[in-house]
Amino acid sequence: MGNAKEQENEFEDLTGNLDFYVATEEGRAQLVEITKKREKKFIEELMKFYRPQRDVIWMNSHCKHCIYYIERNGARCELNNARLVKPFYGRTIWEAIKETEDFDLDVKGIDWEELRVQVANEIINEAMNKINGGRPYSCFSRK
Repeated sequence: MGNAKEQENEFEDLTGNLDFYVATEEGRAQLVEITKKREKKFIEELMKFYRPQRDVIWMNSHCKHCIYYIERNGARCELNNARLVKPFYGRTIWEAIKETEDFDLDVKGIDWEELRVQVANEIINEAMNKINGGRPYSCFSRK
């Protein structure tokens, strides 16, 4: 977002010409543009520190060798506080809702321990080897 001296100079420029920025349409338009630029810089600065929260991460073949891998209520990533799920797992649990004479289906939850489709373990392992292009995730640290 710039250093404090830059912000101070910008503030002085704005306050030194308040009549222009407040009383004229052109000044208000410029003030809006200045505000948008500052907002964009602020968001860019925040995004440098942002780490998205994930409830579920697709487990790749490197996860079991990572210091953040733990076996507690299934496989978990301690760093992201997320469930590690193998490919093809995650069967949808549907709930029938009767609103009129017809039934609608609504997702009640997901059973992450159940296979969505029946596939051989070799196919699951092959898919795990291909997740993230076969490379470990960026958070990976070897045990």
